Amino acid sequence: MKTLTLNVPDTLDPTEARWEMARALYEKGSLTLEQAASLAELAPTYFKMRLAGILTGVNLSTSNLPTQPFDPERIRKIAEKMDIQESWEELVAMIGK
Repeated sequence: MKTLTLNVPDTLDPTEARWEMARALYEKGSLTLEQAASLAELAPTYFKMRLAGILTGVNLSTSNLPTQPFDPERIRKIAEKMDIQESWEELVAMIGK
């Protein structure tokens, strides 16, 4: 992997700059999902969710995830948007592995 140092204006949030670069390169096909997520400093799952617009406005770089009770119906809707084939029960079971 190569290192790139960028000087960005003070008015530009470095986290947002990383996101935009990662998103653009991923959508262009220059980066894999894992590479783009790493560039954006996100887990691949969160990168894909943000790409889908599910987490717009949520700052994942500082782990400020919304605190909501577990809602199986909400998870099912997210899975549909992401084209996830497993049931929410299977997904929850995978977390413990």
